[in-house]
Amino acid sequence: MLNDDEIERAARQLAEYRSSNPLPQILDQYATLLEDYRRLRSDYEEERDARERYKQLARDQERNPFVLVLVDGDGYPFHERLLDKGADGGSTAAQLLNEAVKADLRSKGLEQCKIMIRIYANVAGLSKTLARAGLVGAEARSLGPFIASFNRSYGLADYLDAGELKENADFKLRALMQLYADNAQCKHMYLAFCHDVGYVADLTPYVRGYSNKFTLIKAPGTRFHTQFTKLGMDIVEFPGVFRRTPLETAVPVRPTHNASASAAAAAKADNVPPPRTPSTANRVPTGPSLSPGGGDAKQGNVCRFHAVGKCKYGKTCKNIHVDRAASSTRWRRSSPDDLVSDTNNSLQDPEDRISPGSNSQQSATIPAKDGTNHHQRQQKESHERETLELTRADSAFASSLPHRQDIPEGCIAVNTKNWRLDPYIPPSDPTISNRLNARINRHRVCNNFHLNATCDAGDSCEYDHSPLDAESRSALEFIARSRPCSKRGGCRNAKCTNGHICQNSRCKHYGGKAHCKLPFLSHAEDLTVDRFIPGDMKSFLNNIHNNYTSQAWAADTSSTSSNAGEDEADHPVSTPTLGEEEERGKLY
Repeated sequence: MLNDDEIERAARQLAEYRSSNPLPQILDQYATLLEDYRRLRSDYEEERDARERYKQLARDQERNPFVLVLVDGDGYPFHERLLDKGADGGSTAAQLLNEAVKADLRSKGLEQCKIMIRIYANVAGLSKTLARAGLVGAEARSLGPFIASFNRSYGLADYLDAGELKENADFKLRALMQLYADNAQCKHMYLAFCHDVGYVADLTPYVRGYSNKFTLIKAPGTRFHTQFTKLGMDIVEFPGVFRRTPLETAVPVRPTHNASASAAAAAKADNVPPPRTPSTANRVPTGPSLSPGGGDAKQGNVCRFHAVGKCKYGKTCKNIHVDRAASSTRWRRSSPDDLVSDTNNSLQDPEDRISPGSNSQQSATIPAKDGTNHHQRQQKESHERETLELTRADSAFASSLPHRQDIPEGCIAVNTKNWRLDPYIPPSDPTISNRLNARINRHRVCNNFHLNATCDAGDSCEYDHSPLDAESRSALEFIARSRPCSKRGGCRNAKCTNGHICQNSRCKHYGGKAHCKLPFLSHAEDLTVDRFIPGDMKSFLNNIHNNYTSQAWAADTSSTSSNAGEDEADHPVSTPTLGEEEERGKLY
């Protein structure tokens, strides 16, 4: 049996073993490791699930990318040729706007995006405004068929009525812009409300970091405030979609269909007197009128200053004071089906088709398709010309002519009388005209080369072919159009640079003082486009050097030639003699 010392020593050894044994410590560490593993595994699974959810969300956001087009319909009305088509114009407007946005998206690399269009407008108020301009009917909400067709044409295109309160459309547009600005599926936004400077404050927070997501739409007929250009956002213009002239400056030309009645009804709805339209009983002729006998009667000129309320002579003015007629400036772009050949009439002067012949009594007995005889048509045409003459007092009347980009390549524009209409030439800045004058004084420029990009003489041409800037080229075209074409309105030469319609607001036929070489019919014709017809290129190639061999226009210009001296100061550039013009078919 162990003694006490041995027992004590054994007890100490057992205690030392227990204190030095690492197994309990290992067991405790293992338990801690298991707990940490469980926690990390839970975190990993949560992170993995979150990552999968993020990937799925990212895939969902990229699945249906779109761009948003926001338009203030009150400030951005559609093009007049679209409104003129009524319901058909609505679907065309949606298609044109969609195609214009799609073309711009290609340059941004976003062609895969769908296009969502939201237009908000006060439909009742906009209908009244358009009715006063003669673009729609005078009935309440006459824009309805156009809007309904717009909404039916494209699933994501909506033209919505915001109500008649002033700020309703602004409220809706701001809310949508703020909602989609942070939307990942909305890749880009086109904003058409730059006529209202109040939107600048709403766009300012997005200048940093988000400016590349916005594109501002600029329309020629809507004032684009300069504050928007300071935002550094892209600016784009969609030609042919929105109106190119402001509604308040629209110039009436001639009542078409029921435009006069529509304007009167619209004025009655606004409790204002309807505009006065000259009638056959009280009209005042302003130039040589077309009488049944074919003679010209010398009459007074229209005072263009009275038409804008600036005539300082009052009742003592030697020119005639008349009010402008209420009418519309609407015209339509012809479809490809409308580009019919005009070969049979291409060389026939439109005046010959509307003026009485030598046997007027016999022609008066031939009924027309509408039941009127020739004499009645003569009186109607004479009245229409005189009515048109009354509306020419406004200096902006020529803006109703078709713009060059609206005329199909190789075609010319004609009115309902088949009279050729020239492209609209915007007024040139005096400094540009002076600069062109100085260059011409040094060396005359080649008309055909600069206006048609071709010259038959080539490098051997004695006239200047050095480049002209766009402004100078426009000024040159204005002067070139002041030279009358020998075929007058019957010209079908697509490359003809001569004038067929007078666009000079200072012309004495419009109440100004400037001498004009163009015949009277070039001042009295309707400027409304009826259709586009293919031009006669063969005539251009065969007659490029002899535009003035015909003397048919001599009788029309003989009465005006005596006043050329007194109006010499009104000519920006001295014109060459007729012999020089016949020699090479050039103005300078």
